[in-house]
Amino acid sequence: MPNCAHGFPERDCLICRTLGTGPESGRATKTKVAAPPEIATLLTPARAAPMVATREQGPEPGREGSGKRRLFWPVVGAVVVGAVAVWIFAGIFATALHIAAYVAIALVAGWAGYRLGLARGRRHH
Repeated sequence: MPNCAHGFPERDCLICRTLGTGPESGRATKTKVAAPPEIATLLTPARAAPMVATREQGPEPGREGSGKRRLFWPVVGAVVVGAVAVWIFAGIFATALHIAAYVAIALVAGWAGYRLGLARGRRHH
């Protein structure tokens, strides 16, 4: 079986059949354009309508549904970072209050000890 210019068998070459240059056309002219039945059935509205209907059935994968998901993780991240920041600040504040309480107790204890020592020292001299 002879091959066409495209390297396929002449009766199986879709290019030659589309352009009408194959053996089915009966002549080797390039002006006649004949669509094979496979392409003609693909271009009919009956075949194109289900493809459009399936797209309209649900939201497009990058549009409506993922908008909420795009906002979910940043909000969760901000809440977690905020909670950690408040926890650290509360820890530092609580530590500062504990240190201030220990300093106040030490000052009161030192003053009381000084006063007691001063009073005892006067009696023993």
